Amino acid sequence: MIKKKNISETNIYNYCLALFVFSFVTLFLFIKLETIQDGTNLLIICFILILILGVSHGSLDPVKGEKILRPKYKNNWKVIFYVGYICLSAIVIFLWIKIPALTLLVFLIIASFHFGYEDLDFFNCADHQIKSLIAFMKGFLIILLSLNFQPETTKLFFNYLMVNENSYSFLDSQFNNLLILNISVLALGLPLLFKDNIKNLFMIKLETILTILAFIFLPLIAAFTFYFCFIHSSKHTLGLAKMLNANNILIGLKMFLKKAIPLTLVVLVFSVVLTLNLNFSVNESIIKVIFIGLASLTLPHILLEMFEKK
Repeated sequence: MIKKKNISETNIYNYCLALFVFSFVTLFLFIKLETIQDGTNLLIICFILILILGVSHGSLDPVKGEKILRPKYKNNWKVIFYVGYICLSAIVIFLWIKIPALTLLVFLIIASFHFGYEDLDFFNCADHQIKSLIAFMKGFLIILLSLNFQPETTKLFFNYLMVNENSYSFLDSQFNNLLILNISVLALGLPLLFKDNIKNLFMIKLETILTILAFIFLPLIAAFTFYFCFIHSSKHTLGLAKMLNANNILIGLKMFLKKAIPLTLVVLVFSVVLTLNLNFSVNESIIKVIFIGLASLTLPHILLEMFEKK
């Protein structure tokens, strides 16, 4: 008897491939054909995409929190989860206001590991001695691409985030060397991690190449949105859909949407209201809400991922 293949396993890579290519080509044409001519309009569109498509991939954190806390704390798990989640987010925001340069540095290091590990694990990366190094390089590539291909915009964003250029100016002459080193390590390391699965190796290389092209040819905020929404978050969402229904990815996606929409709408409304009430320009307010907001949500999100895997 022939074993029937799992629907999610046979189609999930096709979904990723189509999404990666379609989203990149759409963003590229959208901008190069000057459909959007105003930088603020582009920023607003990317802001909305990040809030809807990017932030939503963390919408199942309460489900994971229940799984971790309910066995021990019974019906009190919700209070512990939400109070803890909000307090951790508030601590990140407080630290960013008090010591922005150090907080940004720690955030970039943690986020690089987090993004890199999730990107690798989605494609069933093999355990290997160099996995942590490759995961970090995969995530940190985003920062190096920004600093190499769009240094002025990156420095402007850092300035919006209260980080003075003097904090990292001593590295200016090294960004290009660091990028070459990063790409070289990925080129050599990825085949070792995926030596038993050529298809997965092709997919991880494809998304890496598309990410590099995005930061070369697209405005910085559009390139980041492409990576965060359509490369990173899309895979995480598909993984959550598979977790909800391992036999049918489409049904899993419908279940995910039902769970994600309420919390995503709350975050969207709160973020828009906050942006409109900050005493900064529209551009600066959006950058502050996007990146400081992401940092505040990333810490509790990563901790949940760590405790869930234990």
